[in-house]
Amino acid sequence: MNKSDVSDIEFFPIDVEQCDWATSQAVLMNIRREVFIDEQGVPEAEEFGEDDYNAIHWIAYGADNIAMGAARLLGDKVGRMAVLKPHRQRGVGGALLRQIIHYAAKAELNSIQLDAQLHAIPFYETMKFETEGAVFDDVGIPHQHMTLAMKHFFSPRTAPPTTDISAEDRRHIILDSADDFRVQAIALTQRAQRQIRILSPRLDPNIFDTDALRNELFNFASQHPYAEIHILVQTPQQLVQKGHRLLHLSHRLPSRVQIRTFKPQSNTSHSEFMLIDQAGLLYKQSLNRYTGYAVNWSPLEAGELANEFDTLWNASQIDPELRNLPL
Repeated sequence: MNKSDVSDIEFFPIDVEQCDWATSQAVLMNIRREVFIDEQGVPEAEEFGEDDYNAIHWIAYGADNIAMGAARLLGDKVGRMAVLKPHRQRGVGGALLRQIIHYAAKAELNSIQLDAQLHAIPFYETMKFETEGAVFDDVGIPHQHMTLAMKHFFSPRTAPPTTDISAEDRRHIILDSADDFRVQAIALTQRAQRQIRILSPRLDPNIFDTDALRNELFNFASQHPYAEIHILVQTPQQLVQKGHRLLHLSHRLPSRVQIRTFKPQSNTSHSEFMLIDQAGLLYKQSLNRYTGYAVNWSPLEAGELANEFDTLWNASQIDPELRNLPL
């Protein structure tokens, strides 16, 4: 995709949340009842059971917190993948499955499996699932067993540099204007290979809300097989009200770009920063002034910031307001 194409993308909000049966039973049952029982004629006794309490579940939400689809993982088996009819052919199933694959990769499962209805086989094949065995009948519907080898999704170990890092890459570039920060944010994004972390209370629009940066982040998130962008903010309302470009991007690529809210009292002494692969960083020393620096290679400093970011990330939450885009 050319960069010029990015601004023409129709952003359709999909926010996938992991949940469990105890807390989300009503929503999960409503989706599955409409798809499997009402549409496909599956007996209710076959649809719900004890396995639901032992499985991990995901729900896909759209604008205005509307539940659009659901799926579960029981051990290493994906099941109960259901998307409500009004929301089909819009990427909801793909968003659900990518989250399950991401979970399975982090859990270091060697493979995951599923029983696909025959019409859905091409969809699963696009996610690298392979068919196994003969077609069989399940509650009157033909199915095909499929397996995904998780080796396709394991992150390769980062090899040590084969050449010395240049003095230029180690140099701290002093920044003293919003323009400086914008330029360096783009330059760092172009170097990213695996992960980008951004901590910015209001996701400063003078730095982060530009077409140029959004396009670079889109290219990184969509082209790198293990790309992950995590963004921590304090005031999500401003992102929603102003239609922040990175909020739109998180709705377009929800399995790759995630925004969470951290509380004002969270224990951090840092104002704003952006980390690239735990090596490069953009550091803003004050919320109210554009002073700071950028460096392409500072793994010790970036590693310390990454550890602090991850602590905040694990204690943060997905704000329901971030699911809504302004009209």
